[in-house]
Amino acid sequence: MQEFYEIVSSATAEQRQNLAELTNSGFGNSPETLCNHMRYLRSGSIGQLFWNGSWKQIVTDVADHVGIDWTSTLSGRQWRDLETQEIEAAVVTQLSQNMLEQLSPEQRQRLVMEMQRDNDDPHLESLLLSGSVMTVAKMSGFGVYLLASTVLGGLTNALGIALPFAIYLGMSQAIAFILGPVGWAALAGGILFTLNQPNWNRLTLAVIYISMLRYSA
Repeated sequence: MQEFYEIVSSATAEQRQNLAELTNSGFGNSPETLCNHMRYLRSGSIGQLFWNGSWKQIVTDVADHVGIDWTSTLSGRQWRDLETQEIEAAVVTQLSQNMLEQLSPEQRQRLVMEMQRDNDDPHLESLLLSGSVMTVAKMSGFGVYLLASTVLGGLTNALGIALPFAIYLGMSQAIAFILGPVGWAALAGGILFTLNQPNWNRLTLAVIYISMLRYSA
């Protein structure tokens, strides 16, 4: 868990508290506590004592559960050759596609236009509309951050978790305005349908948030 530890150690106290709330960590937000909590979410009360995997392994497990396209993500490489952030981005992409599939063509286009408004990444629109996970490799860090913030907004709304709107670059408010309550329900259903256990819900939130932290500096 060294990679996870280094990321959360570099985060601000507020960012660690956000992660603690997202993952329902009841024992604080120190880097050590958050590391232990990830082990608990992954393996349970007893299993955490024996589980000694990496953050990359947790991200990979979440990727399996949300059903990412491993063939496209690997692109001829071996798993060991992938960077953890590549798998995180693939998770974010898969969840965003699950969300978009629940929307009407008009809602989808309005959402894409809103996301494009303050973003100059030329690949973002094609990623959102085509669902090509290969495009993730071409996205800017801000593009990944924007996509992750949008997915996180949908998930936290669905799970009833209240975090500052600033964390989403305003996307949480924008989506609510564009889609309305019915649209929010569709977004939530598109994501939560694939997550069948509470621990996987929380681990997925952690993966999305860590992906955001990588590009928030």
